[in-house]
Amino acid sequence: MNEQDIPTHPDWSHIPEHARHVMLCTGPRCTLRGALKVWKTVRNELLAADRIETKNGVLLTRTHCQFPCNLGPIATVYPDRCWYRIASHEDARRFAREHLVSGQPVKDLLLERGTQ
Repeated sequence: MNEQDIPTHPDWSHIPEHARHVMLCTGPRCTLRGALKVWKTVRNELLAADRIETKNGVLLTRTHCQFPCNLGPIATVYPDRCWYRIASHEDARRFAREHLVSGQPVKDLLLERGTQ
């Protein structure tokens, strides 16, 4: 495939508006621990709150391994520099509603540096 054969769209030439960038690991270990279900739940919560790629919203990105894999599924939030373990549907809903919509980190889901 040549570069001219790659599909394009005008929206793919700019960084979407957002206040927070969430990177959710969908690497092999986090996926086995339910990361795709977490991603769908977080995305649905953000869509319902009109917070996907808006000025005060979230740019939600799926990544591969971010470590610490044994504690996954892992999500990181920037510019807040928060690392989360989101292990259930309810955790995903709380994460989206409390931190991403209301701006309050969910303390009992946060991972601290050095967590094992």
